[in-house]
Amino acid sequence: MFNFSGGLLAGQHDSQKERPPPARPTPVTFPSLTPPQPSLDEVPPQWSAGASQGIAAHLLTLKKPSDVSLETLRQLNVSFEPQCEFQALLPSPVYLPPESWLRKPDVDEEPQSIQEAPLLSNGRKAPDRAEFFNRAKELFFKNEDAFSNLSRKAVAEKVPLRLAHFRRFWEGLDNLAYYWDTSLDEYLPAKQEASCADGDTSTQPTSMDASNDSPSNGSETQPELASLNIDEPRKKAKTAMERNHAVLPINSLGFANTTAGFAQPTSIMSSKALPARTAPPRVPWAMNMQNIHEKPVDLSKGSYRGYRIGNGAEMPDQYRLDCVRAFMEPIAWAFGVTLVPHRRPPVLCIEHVRFPVRMNSVAWRGPADRIKARQGWMEGPVLGIQCRPDVNFGSSGDLEAESVRDAVRELGGMLLLAQERDREGKTEKRAGDGKWWTTTRRWGGGPGGEVGEGDSSNGTSDAKAETPVSPVEERPSKLRPGPKDRRPRPSPAEIWKVLRPGNLVWDPKIAYEAIGKDKSSEWDEIFMVSSLNHHISVLKLRVHKFYIRFVTDGVLPENAPLDPYWLSPTLHRTRWYDLFNVEDRTEAMRGLWGIMAYLMRTQQQKIGDTIMIGS
Repeated sequence: MFNFSGGLLAGQHDSQKERPPPARPTPVTFPSLTPPQPSLDEVPPQWSAGASQGIAAHLLTLKKPSDVSLETLRQLNVSFEPQCEFQALLPSPVYLPPESWLRKPDVDEEPQSIQEAPLLSNGRKAPDRAEFFNRAKELFFKNEDAFSNLSRKAVAEKVPLRLAHFRRFWEGLDNLAYYWDTSLDEYLPAKQEASCADGDTSTQPTSMDASNDSPSNGSETQPELASLNIDEPRKKAKTAMERNHAVLPINSLGFANTTAGFAQPTSIMSSKALPARTAPPRVPWAMNMQNIHEKPVDLSKGSYRGYRIGNGAEMPDQYRLDCVRAFMEPIAWAFGVTLVPHRRPPVLCIEHVRFPVRMNSVAWRGPADRIKARQGWMEGPVLGIQCRPDVNFGSSGDLEAESVRDAVRELGGMLLLAQERDREGKTEKRAGDGKWWTTTRRWGGGPGGEVGEGDSSNGTSDAKAETPVSPVEERPSKLRPGPKDRRPRPSPAEIWKVLRPGNLVWDPKIAYEAIGKDKSSEWDEIFMVSSLNHHISVLKLRVHKFYIRFVTDGVLPENAPLDPYWLSPTLHRTRWYDLFNVEDRTEAMRGLWGIMAYLMRTQQQKIGDTIMIGS
């Protein structure tokens, strides 16, 4: 469930009131990866059978996250494609809503549908243009107007906004703004004591440009809780900013360079993400641009005016997850899909190794049977959501190593979804089921006998002493046993003596199904929403069923498939979309709407001379 207000410092101060300065803003950076070349013509040599070869053997050598290297990607043998648009993720542009859907439909305009069939795979009617626009129009609101509407503060000469479908998203974005929004940052140096006859002690405030975030060293002064006035109204954006000041470039200092996906490093301007809040005129270090050898001004002892109460590195990871999930929910609900995290710890099964992976939430299709729906049954998965707290890529001096670890986290989550979708029509087999070590009792022959069978007089037994009970002392039978008549808990010795296979990994109330997969193809398409900083990117992994089974069981197919590229899944990804930017978030919604329409479509299956409509 969502909880945006419990114990939150945000909203307890005014953005125009001076207070202790927060830590310097965290630069907006992304991974930049040069992946290894996969093997496409023959089986990779690292997959050959051997005591120290194979994917599972390599994963067992990883003791800490820093052990992940290019060799891990080489073991997975994945083909990385350059960044693409949403059109490249879908097999046909018919599923992607046209850009005209972002405008209010005319009364005389004929309705058009992007669906191939009037019904979805769950039997619901496909959402039309009106439903799309009713949701999309809420994303066109200016950030400061929506934030003011959340606090129910009246804005002069403005009609209050109606936040319905995306209200939780705006609440989550408001929380992100307290750590990432640098558009109103104003660092004021410490006031000098009166030492002149005229008593002039005024100092010029310095502003921090949103597009030029300096790296955070983690040693900046934190805002004191005692200095915050809880009676102050909720923050309000300053919209009247001077627009005729030029921001001095600081690329020579290396603070504005960012990387996106697998592309070369590029510059991301956060001021563009907030068009209604013009960037302040100067940056705090711009005063020292004329003489770069001069010591920069120390602003940690001064005061601050603006939004932030901390930087991106200090933001709780739950805020990012709540915001991204709230952005996805109105889109998923339109297609009868719900977002629920795994009810059991998500683990990627690679042969006999259970590798824990990050998967924050998953989109599931609700069952058509109402009874099963009330019992908590779900179908799918449809797609996944993965949010990661990693920030400031490259600050450690090894950008490639950090990018490799981030790519492995993404691939681990997508392979987990691929395994779950491949479970359609299968039953789970417990680890060790039918093996001798789960059926045959054994004892090494040490002194004292097996545990629980030794002499209780010398204290070598863990078994409970049994006392005979005469028939006269037996209690009368009761229709319902009371608390004292219940069977006592087994002792550790009794538990140790039980032989049974390992616990189940699959969720017993999930009907696993590859929703949206072409039934006539051996390839499956896995979609996942990835999030870093305050951005999202959509990934698609095209994977063959024999590759999934090789990763799961560690056994190569006896008869090689006709498609020689089954050895290497293909990973596509979009660019990073900024949720603070109006154009980015509306484009991301349009693309995710098309992906949901594609996955939830109905398929025509031809059996003999009869055409059947199935999911």
